[in-house]
Amino acid sequence: MNRLARSLTLAALLATPALAQDAPVLAELWANNGSLPPEFAWETGVTIHDNGQLTLRHCRGYETDGPACKTRKAKVGADALEAIRAAAKTSGLHDKPARPPEVVMVGGAMTGGLVWLDGQRIDLPAEVHEDDLDRVSGVMRAIRAAIPDRFDRFLDD
Repeated sequence: MNRLARSLTLAALLATPALAQDAPVLAELWANNGSLPPEFAWETGVTIHDNGQLTLRHCRGYETDGPACKTRKAKVGADALEAIRAAAKTSGLHDKPARPPEVVMVGGAMTGGLVWLDGQRIDLPAEVHEDDLDRVSGVMRAIRAAIPDRFDRFLDD
């Protein structure tokens, strides 16, 4: 392999991780176990990109960086990505967003997220009006199904 070919190959290999993160975000999911003392508290954020790259960040206590936080990566299949898009489309949340609940919960674990569909952000609040619960839950189930089972321990506690 000549010098130019080696340089181009090396440049392509080094650029691949950066390109993976530059893909548009398709969906995000976040979860926490509520307001607890630091030794019991945790928070997880999952980002799924259009190209199938998934990043999960899990932090214990109320830390946002350092040894209390771990990052894991995975690849989401095309079928799972399409299931998220389909659930978001059929939910109707892009035309009629979920409304807030009549009674707001105080404390406790929460899970929420969002989806980007055709350039529009669709919020998936942790708490919604009971009439919107099925629409939001359907999209959240599709996102959750795309996350590999080995990451379940970071989303439930």
